[in-house]
Amino acid sequence: MVELMTVPASDSPHPRRPDPADAFHGVVSSWRAHVEGRARGARGSGPELAASADARLRAVLALGTDEMRFVWACAASAVDPTLYPHLIEVAGVDGRRGLSVAAFAALGGVAPDAAVGLARWLAARPTIVRLGLLVEVGDGAGLTAMATPYRPSPRLLAHLAGADGGGDEELVRVEVPAGLRVCAAQAEAVDTLRRALAAPAPRPLVVVAGPAGVGKRTAVAVASSRPVVALALDEVEPAAATAAVQALLAEAALADAVAVLANVDALDPGAAGWRAISRLVAGSGVDCVVTTRDPALDLDLGGAVVRVTLPLPAAATRRALWDDALVGAPRTADAEGALADVAQRYRLGPGGVRRAAAAARALASGGAVGAGHVRAGVRGSVAERFGGLAEPLEVTDRWEELIASDDTVAQLRALVGRARHARRVYDEWGFPRSTARGGGVAALFSGPPGTGKTLCAGLLARELDRDLYRVDLSRIVSKWVGETEKQLARVFEAAEAGHALLLFDEADALFAKRTEVKSSSDRYANLEVNYLLQRIEAFGGVVVLTTNLEGSIDPALMRRLAAHVVFWPPDHDERVRLWRRFLATGAPLGGDVDVEELADELAGKFADMSGAHIRNAVLAAAFAAAAGEGVITADELRRAARAEYRAMGRVLRGQD
Repeated sequence: MVELMTVPASDSPHPRRPDPADAFHGVVSSWRAHVEGRARGARGSGPELAASADARLRAVLALGTDEMRFVWACAASAVDPTLYPHLIEVAGVDGRRGLSVAAFAALGGVAPDAAVGLARWLAARPTIVRLGLLVEVGDGAGLTAMATPYRPSPRLLAHLAGADGGGDEELVRVEVPAGLRVCAAQAEAVDTLRRALAAPAPRPLVVVAGPAGVGKRTAVAVASSRPVVALALDEVEPAAATAAVQALLAEAALADAVAVLANVDALDPGAAGWRAISRLVAGSGVDCVVTTRDPALDLDLGGAVVRVTLPLPAAATRRALWDDALVGAPRTADAEGALADVAQRYRLGPGGVRRAAAAARALASGGAVGAGHVRAGVRGSVAERFGGLAEPLEVTDRWEELIASDDTVAQLRALVGRARHARRVYDEWGFPRSTARGGGVAALFSGPPGTGKTLCAGLLARELDRDLYRVDLSRIVSKWVGETEKQLARVFEAAEAGHALLLFDEADALFAKRTEVKSSSDRYANLEVNYLLQRIEAFGGVVVLTTNLEGSIDPALMRRLAAHVVFWPPDHDERVRLWRRFLATGAPLGGDVDVEELADELAGKFADMSGAHIRNAVLAAAFAAAAGEGVITADELRRAARAEYRAMGRVLRGQD
């Protein structure tokens, strides 16, 4: 808090009434000396004595003598009500509204020529005004620059009183954690960052790109020789983003710190709010670092830009991070193997490892952390990163239960081999990759509904020991320009980090053919498809797309596919096997049900049924039996099959 100061009463028995202007400046000088003394006392003395608030402000904001005197006068007027009578008597203004250059000049603060210079300085909106440290009172309508009143912000008052930090909870001082671990590639990125931050003025804007949780803000703190203040833009309401950035830049200016605008992906660079932020950053004179997940994000902030990509830690470093996060926690015998496995498979940064380890500790409930706790903690951390944009699917089917043609099974097995042995073929044998980046596997499953496309995606995930996540298109697609691409970027990033297999069901909704641009809607729809095609190509994991409308898929997708598996409706023999499989669940069957004969009969009568339709018919018969006699009869199965066939839109023959 800034203490209110008053001038001590005179000891003379007949004091002369002081001149109001002298009294005003006497109070300002006393208040200034008081807060300067408090600041020095708080900081200590000797060679370690920090610079005074006056000197710090002059250096940081390039203020001259007259400007500093005006700032001190505004500050004193804001906190000391004893100045109000002097302002009214000499300048005829209410000090509670602030202090204008005209009032300051009337009190003898500056000469007339200097007052004109002050007014021009304020009219040009200097850094101290742009950053909201010296605030123009009202909208200034109808007032000249000379008559516009100004008040200091609470943060400026605190700084003048010697406080080292602001009270804005959204701003975070970034500290380098003890025992920080980085791999060689990360150390190289930090060195690049250090050189950029140490460049001669005017310094470039530095953009640090990398996955979520990789430690981008920490890397800035490691590379900087000055304090680092960060603002997470994804935690700020869009309407309040400009004010929050202004507070960040002001704090960085006063503390001579580097300002970090973290997670700018949360804002739309094309929006009016972003343009206001761009102007703030460009005119602040503060050294800024921007962090983003997208290394190619166009920020349009003007000036020179240095881009640094911070990679995820190598597997050995991730293993050490797991040990650090679980230090002090007892572990079961199988935990060590699980930790080695998750460190190799799941590409998590330090933040992701800490969260997953905390979840594992919580699941262990104070006991020994086991393999199951570790894997559950990792899966929970990965699911959180998807942010509800994709849902995990539990896979219970097995390859031996798959009923499909030999060609289809062979294509699926080849796809497994391609995903499993990609590193050997590309890295060890030297075959060229199809793209400079990526190296993942993308497959298209096409065919009529109910032919097993989603089931086979689950079988692939199970065979490759990956979690299966189905993308929720209803939450991905947005009417706002650029928002769909942001959501997709988050999904792909989470899948890469979480060693997940991505499933785009009904992919024709996203990968539809691009059209001739006749309107802005066509243009933006084409941009979405363009982004998807590029992202599929760069993806390092496994992605499966399914569709019932193969002809609607953009042809450019086809050359990016590792496999295109066509699922045909089952033939008679396959339908017989499907009826037998669904009837062999252990459910009570009536005495009139001969599974072999009935399966052959139903497969012949209802020739267009796929596996999903047969399953639906058997389920309908089972529910009818559960509500009736308690056993599934042959007649119930025939009735259920006829009902499903009608629902498919098929015409039944008279005898059926």
